[in-house]
Amino acid sequence: MKTASVRQIRLAFPSVLKAMREEGPIAITSRRKVVATLGPPPPSLPAQRPWAGITQRLSAQPERKIAFADLLSADRDDVR
Repeated sequence: MKTASVRQIRLAFPSVLKAMREEGPIAITSRRKVVATLGPPPPSLPAQRPWAGITQRLSAQPERKIAFADLLSADRDDVR
C-alpha cells in the first residue's frame, strides 16, 4: 500500500487522489505512523423503489371479502 503524509495531502491532494485512483488505497501518515487510510467508498446496494414488487406481495395476501354495508354498519354502531 502506498503512503502519503498529512503534509502531502494538504499541499498536493490532486496528485495523491490520482495515485489512489490508479494504485488503490493510500495509508496516510503523521510522524511516520499510519493514522488513516484513503480509498474508494465501499460498493453500495442498488436503490430499491418503495413500491417495487407490490403486485407480488399483494397476490400473496389472502383474499378478503368485506361488504361496504357491513363496514358502514360497524362504524355507525361505534358512534352510538
